[in-house]
Amino acid sequence: MEALQIEMDPLIENQGKQNLKLVRADQEWFVYYGKLYLFYVDAYKSLECCYDQLLHPQKRRLLKKMLENTMLRQIQIKQAMIFYSTQGNVIRSDFVNLHNVIFDEKRLIEDTEVSLPHYFSDEQNRKLAYRKQMLNNFLNEFHDTTQPEEEVLVDKAVLENIEQAIWFIQKNERGRQGIDRVLLAKQLKKVEVKKQEKQKKLQEGLEVHDSTEREEAITAIQKYYRGFKAREIVWDLRQQESLFLGFTLEKPIHETDAYKIYNNQREKMKEKQQERQQEYKTALIEARENLMNDWQDDIQNQMLAERRRWYMNEVQKAEGKLVPPKVAQFYKKDQVRLPLTEEEQEMMDLLDKEKKAAKKNKGKKKKKKKQEDEDIRVEQGPTEAIIKMQDLIEKHNDEWRNDQLNPYQKHENQLLKGEIARGVEKQIREVVDEMIDMELINLRIALKAKKMKYPKKKKSKKKKTQTIQKSEDDDLLEEGEINFGFRSVAKKKKKKFPGDKGTAKKDPRDMLAELIESGIAKKLEPAKIQDLIGNCNPLRQKQELLQEQVADPSIYDLRQVLVQFIGMPLGSQYIKDNVKESNYVLFYGPHGSGKTHAVRALQTECDALILDLSPANIENKYQDKPDYLLSLAFKTAACFQPAIIYIDEIERIFKGKKKKKKGEQQPSSAGGMNWVKLRKYLLKYGKYFTEKQKENVTIIGCSYAPWNANKKQLKSFFKRRVYFPCPNYATRIMIFQSFFQERKIQLHPNFPLSSLAHATEGFTAGNIKEALRKILTQRRILLSLEIPYRISEFIDPLAVQQSTFLQQYQEFRKLHDDLSGNKARIDKLKKPADDEKGKKKPGKKKK
Repeated sequence: MEALQIEMDPLIENQGKQNLKLVRADQEWFVYYGKLYLFYVDAYKSLECCYDQLLHPQKRRLLKKMLENTMLRQIQIKQAMIFYSTQGNVIRSDFVNLHNVIFDEKRLIEDTEVSLPHYFSDEQNRKLAYRKQMLNNFLNEFHDTTQPEEEVLVDKAVLENIEQAIWFIQKNERGRQGIDRVLLAKQLKKVEVKKQEKQKKLQEGLEVHDSTEREEAITAIQKYYRGFKAREIVWDLRQQESLFLGFTLEKPIHETDAYKIYNNQREKMKEKQQERQQEYKTALIEARENLMNDWQDDIQNQMLAERRRWYMNEVQKAEGKLVPPKVAQFYKKDQVRLPLTEEEQEMMDLLDKEKKAAKKNKGKKKKKKKQEDEDIRVEQGPTEAIIKMQDLIEKHNDEWRNDQLNPYQKHENQLLKGEIARGVEKQIREVVDEMIDMELINLRIALKAKKMKYPKKKKSKKKKTQTIQKSEDDDLLEEGEINFGFRSVAKKKKKKFPGDKGTAKKDPRDMLAELIESGIAKKLEPAKIQDLIGNCNPLRQKQELLQEQVADPSIYDLRQVLVQFIGMPLGSQYIKDNVKESNYVLFYGPHGSGKTHAVRALQTECDALILDLSPANIENKYQDKPDYLLSLAFKTAACFQPAIIYIDEIERIFKGKKKKKKGEQQPSSAGGMNWVKLRKYLLKYGKYFTEKQKENVTIIGCSYAPWNANKKQLKSFFKRRVYFPCPNYATRIMIFQSFFQERKIQLHPNFPLSSLAHATEGFTAGNIKEALRKILTQRRILLSLEIPYRISEFIDPLAVQQSTFLQQYQEFRKLHDDLSGNKARIDKLKKPADDEKGKKKPGKKKK
C-alpha cells in the first residue's frame, strides 16, 4: 500500500498546481521511479513466496492476478527509469544504474535482484501438458529418446588444415628451443657469478668452504618454510573469524541441512497444492451440474418469456409488416442516444475535418523516420495496473478479512457458487438466443414480413481485433479435444507471408511432428538464469564519470534484462498483452559468454518450445524451400506458445558485404541452403509477430562476430539487442570458485587464485570451464590430496583456448555503442544547438 500511495504523489502535486502539467528534472524523476521500483521488488518477492506456498485454491487465483499486476508495473517502472536515465555517459540504456538510489535507501544491491516466478515452469494447463506429451511421443518415435540434446562443445584449438598445423608446430618448437637457450645462458651466467664472488672473497682473505654455502642454503629454506607456516596459521585464523562472524559457511548453502529441509517441505506443499486444486476442480464441476439441474429450466423459461414479449411488442408496433432481424437487438432496446450539445457538435465537426484531411494526406509518400527514444511516452500517476491492484486488494479484504480459521485450507462453497452462476447464466443465454433467432425466422416466414431496419451506429475507423477471452473457470472445466491456433483473430484479412500456401491446410500437430523429425524442434539441456555467475559492478558509476567510453554491463544487469524484458513477457500472457516489448531479440558477444546458456535458461524457466533455425542445423534441410521452412516454424511457434525460435550464428544469414581480411576466417556458407533467399524471406517475417498481435513467441538470434553481418538489417529485424560481455576480474574469481565447489575440490590456502584470474583476462566463462574440464579429470581429483594443484597445470590448457583480444574487444564495444544507440544519443547531446540552426537546407541555386 505504501507503493500505491507513492504512485499518487505526482497526481496530487499536479492537482495542487491547478491541473498544470507536472514538470520535474530527469534526475528527480529517475530517483522517484527508482524508490518506487524498490518497493515493487519487495512486493513481488513477498507475493511470489506466498503464491508458491499457499494452499487455498481460491486465494491463490486472486494472488496470481496481484502477482501479475506487480510484475507488469515493475517492468513499466523500469522502462520509465530507462527513459529518465540521462546522467553521465550512459543515456537511456537497458542496463540501468541504480547504485545511488540503493545506497540512499540503505539496501544491498543483491537484495534488489529479481528472478522469474516458480509458477512459470511448475504450473501447466491442459494445453502445455498436451504439448509436452506430444513432444515426448514424437521424439521417442523419430529419435528413440526423450532426453534433451547435449550441447556439443567445439574445440577451437583443433585445426583442420594440415599446413597450418605444421606451421604452428614449427613456430612453437622454435620458441621452445629459444627458451631453452636462454635458460642455459642464465644458468651459465649464475655459475660464473658464483665463481667471481668466491675469487673476490679469497682475495679479501676470507675463508670459503662448502659448509658456509650449506649453511646459507639451510637458512634460506628455513626462511621460506617459516613464512609458509605463518601464512597458513593466519589463513586458519581468518577462516575461523569469518565463520564466527557469519561471513562464510562451513558448507555450501546447497549442502546445508536447513536447505534440504526447506526443499522437502516445499515438495510436500506442492503435493498438497495439487490435491486442493483437484478438489476445487471437482467441486466446480459438481456445482455446475447441480446448478444446471436445479435452475436451468426456470432461468431458460424466464429468458424465453422476456424475449418473446419483446419481439411481439415490436411486431405489433409495425402492424405485422416488420419483424426484428435477430435477438441481438433485444440487448440494445434500452439504449437511448441523447441529442448532442453545441460544444459536442463542434467537437464532432472538428474531428470529421481532421479525418478528411488525414485521408487526403494518406496517399502521399512519407519518408521513413528512425525511431528515437524521444517518441517514448511515460505514464505518470496511477496506471491501469495500479487501479486493478487496488480493486484486487479491496476484493481480498472484502472476501477474506473475516475468514474463519481454516486449517485444511480448502475452498469456500459460497464463493464457488457465485463464480459458477455467471458462467451457467451465460451458457443458458446462448442457448436461448439461438432458439429466439429460429423463432424470428419462422415468424417472418409465417407473416411474410420484412426485416426491421434499425439505425446503425457509425463504425469507428480504429482497427479492432476480436480477442478470444477465456476465464480461468473455463480452463478448469474444459474437456474434450484441445484446439490449437492463433490466440487473436483479426477481422481484416491477414497479411500473406512466404510459404503460406504450403502450410495453409496443415494441422499444427503435423507441422510439429515434421519439425521434430527434421531435428528443428528439440529439447535443450535444462539451465537457470542464476547460473550466469557474476555480481554487479560497484565501480560502474565512477567509471562512467571518468571514462569517455561506457563501462561494460555487469552479469547482474544482464540477468535483470533477461528476466524482466524477455522472460516475464514470454511466460505470462497478461504481461505480454500490456507491455510494449518486441518479440525479436539479438544476443551478441564473444564465444562462451553465455548466449546459448541464456536461451536454455529461458526455455527451462518459461516452459517454452525450442525451434532451432541455426545455419548449422538447417543447411542440409529444406534446401529448395526456405520459405516453407520459415512458414512451418513461425506457424508452429504461434500455435504451441510459449515458444522460442533460436537462430545461432545469425551473421551467416545477415552477411555483410565487407571484404575478407588477411588471416580472418569468416563463417563459410557451404551447404545446400540458399542463404540469400533465406535472408530475404526472414526479413519479411520480421513483421510476423507485431505489437498488436501479442503472441508469446520470442525470436532470439545469437552472434559471436556481429561485425561480419549487415548492421542495417540487424537493426531492422531485431528491435532489442543485448550485449554479453567478457567477465571482469571479480567475476572470473567467482567462476573459478563455483567450478571448484561444483567438483568438491578444496584448494590449498596459498593457491594463487587471484593470479589465475588476472592471467585469464579476455577469457569468457565458457573458455575457462572448457579448460578446467581438461585439467580436473577424475584421476587428477583423486590425486589432489597427495599432489596439490599448481598454477603451472592451468597455463597450457588455458593457452590453447580462444580468448578475446584487445582488437576484438574494441570491435564489440563500437558495435555495442552503435546498436544500443548510445553513441548517437551522446553525439546529439555534445553537438551545439547552433549547428542545426546554421545548417542550410540543400536547394536549387537562384539563377
